[in-house]
Amino acid sequence: MKPTISHLYHLHARAEFFAHHNDIKLTYSIEQAVDQIFKNQKVEDIDYNLPRWDPEQNKKQSDKKKKEMRKTWRGHVRAINHLWLKQMMENDKGLVEKMTLFWHGHFACRTVDNPYLTLELNSILRKNALGSFRDLLYGVSKSAAMIGYLHLRQNKKDQPNEDFARELCELFTLGRDVDYTEKDVTEIARAFSGWTTDLKGNWLVRPRIHDEGEKTIFGKTGNYGGEDVLEMILENKNTAKHIAAKVYRFFVQELVNEDHLNELADVFYKSNYDITAMMKHLFKSEWFYQSKGKIIKSPIEFMVSMGKMFELKYPEQKTTEALQRYLGHVLFDPPNVAGWPGGRQWIDASRLALRLRLGSLIINKGYVMDELSPELDEMITSKQKKKDIKFFEEVDWNKFFDKNKDANIFDLLVRSDNPDLHSKYKVHEMKTVLHLVSTPDFQLT
Repeated sequence: MKPTISHLYHLHARAEFFAHHNDIKLTYSIEQAVDQIFKNQKVEDIDYNLPRWDPEQNKKQSDKKKKEMRKTWRGHVRAINHLWLKQMMENDKGLVEKMTLFWHGHFACRTVDNPYLTLELNSILRKNALGSFRDLLYGVSKSAAMIGYLHLRQNKKDQPNEDFARELCELFTLGRDVDYTEKDVTEIARAFSGWTTDLKGNWLVRPRIHDEGEKTIFGKTGNYGGEDVLEMILENKNTAKHIAAKVYRFFVQELVNEDHLNELADVFYKSNYDITAMMKHLFKSEWFYQSKGKIIKSPIEFMVSMGKMFELKYPEQKTTEALQRYLGHVLFDPPNVAGWPGGRQWIDASRLALRLRLGSLIINKGYVMDELSPELDEMITSKQKKKDIKFFEEVDWNKFFDKNKDANIFDLLVRSDNPDLHSKYKVHEMKTVLHLVSTPDFQLT
C-alpha cells in the first residue's frame, strides 16, 4: 500500500501518540513504516526507587505508624503517576507506552494505596504489552495487585469468593454472557480457591484452602486448578474476539465493523495470542486508514500528544494530577474493575469546554481563544487558586516549526477532514496552531 503523508501521520498518532513531520520516513511504504515502529520498541520499566519495605517489620508497627506509612505510600504512587506520564511523552518508542496504557485500562486494578503493587503490575503490563497474551493473562492473574483487588485471598474451599472468576470471564477474556453460565463461574471460583501471595507478594497456592474436588467447567469435568481454567479459556476463540474488539475500539474506532473484527480475531487466535502479530495486521490493514478522526482522545492521550507535539515537560506534578482529575482519567485509579468506559464518555459539556480551552492554555501561558461559560471560568480560577495550578509552560516555537517545516500544519495536528478548517489553516505560524488546538476537531484522533 502506497501511503500519503496523511496516512503516515495517522499511523504515528494512533500507534505512538504523535510524531513530528521530520521524524517520519516519507519514502516508506505502510508495511515498512509499521515494521520500523515495531523494530524500534524497547521495554523500559518506570524508573522509580522505592525504599526497602519489610512486611514482617510492618506488621509490628503501631496503628499511627501504619497510617503515616499509608499516607507516604499514596505520595509515592502520585510520583509514579507523574513519571509514567513523562515517560510516555519523552520515550520515542511510544508503542510500548501506548499498549501499556491500553492494558492498564483492560486489566483495570486500583493500586493508588500501594506503590510496590503499582510498579509490579505496571511492569507486568509493559513487559508483555507486545508479547504473548497468554503470558500477560498469567502474569496479571498471579500478581499481588490483582489477587488483592479481586479478593482472591478470600476465596477458600469452604468460603468461595467469585469476584475474580466473574471478572476473568466477563471482562478479561470471554466477554459478557459468552459461552459460560453462572454455574461455570461458581466452579471456576472453586478452581482458583487457595490462590494467594506471601508477604513479599510472590504467588502461591495454599493446599489447605484449595478445593480438590471435581469441578464441571464449560461442560468438562475434572479436578481443575486455576491454570487449567486459564488454558480452557484461551482455547475458546471468543477470548480472541473479545480482546480484538477492545483493541479495535481503542485503536480503530468506537463503532465496530464485524468483518474487520473477525479478521483481527482470526489473526490473533491463529498466532496463539501473539499481540504483535495482531497489532501489525491492524496497522497494515487498509481499513485502519479509513478511521481517521473517529476516536475521541482519552485525557491521557490528549495530554501526552500535546506534550510530544510541543516538547512539554509538565514540570509540576500537581498540574498533571489536577488535569487527570478534571478530565476524568487518573492513572492507577480506574473507576472500577471494568476500567474507563472511553469513547463519548470522555466528554460531557463541561469537559468539552475545558478541553477546547486547555490546548491554548497549556502552550501559550493562559492565552484563551474563545469565550467560555462563567461557570467554567469560575471552576478553573478557583481550582488554580486552591491548588496553585499552572496550565502553561514555555514552548520553543522555532524548534516546533523547524521540525515540521514541510508539513501541512492542519494535517499534522488535526485528525479530521473538516474542509473549512483545512483550507483556512495552512500557514505556519503560532496563531494557526493556537486556533487548531482549540477546535473540536483537535479532540479527535
